[in-house]
Amino acid sequence: MRKPCCYDDAVGDLVKFLTDNKDVLAFGVSIVALALSLFTSWWTLRTTREIARESAEHNRTLAQNATYQRIHELLVDPKAAAGRRRLFLAARNKAYPKLGDEAWDEINYSLALYDTLAGYVRRDQVDENVVLDAWHHPLANIAPPVREFMAHRRGEGVKQPWAHLLDLLKRAEMYHCTCPRYDDPSYGTAP
Repeated sequence: MRKPCCYDDAVGDLVKFLTDNKDVLAFGVSIVALALSLFTSWWTLRTTREIARESAEHNRTLAQNATYQRIHELLVDPKAAAGRRRLFLAARNKAYPKLGDEAWDEINYSLALYDTLAGYVRRDQVDENVVLDAWHHPLANIAPPVREFMAHRRGEGVKQPWAHLLDLLKRAEMYHCTCPRYDDPSYGTAP
């Protein structure tokens, strides 16, 4: 015959205690339920905040990309390209158009688009790295003619400074290009 183990006695005592004191058992279950409820609420709130933050960041990125795409389309439009071409020709010939000339309007249109782009960068409406990756060469190349044209504009009595554009031109001139070099013999070769 087996002798009862002290473990069996302890379990029996616990069962007798809980049977006699059902309110202690109910209180214990309530505490566990409360703790579980608080943890679940905290976890749900934390997860909801994280999802909302990620969603807001995703929507901001989508808005930045859409804004960049639209201004990019305007910048590559033939009308804007014609204004830039006029600016380069005027700078080369040191003969800038007069206020009211068609060439004046074309150059101003192109530079106003660049200034708009620069304003978007400054307000973080477009990603600066995306802009500089795509436009740093054209911006760095056009910087000297822009500065000369702005001096010419001041001589014509136009005081609009295009401050956003000047800031972006400085950034573009200091930007370190990571794009492939054209004089690299491996550029464009088939594997």
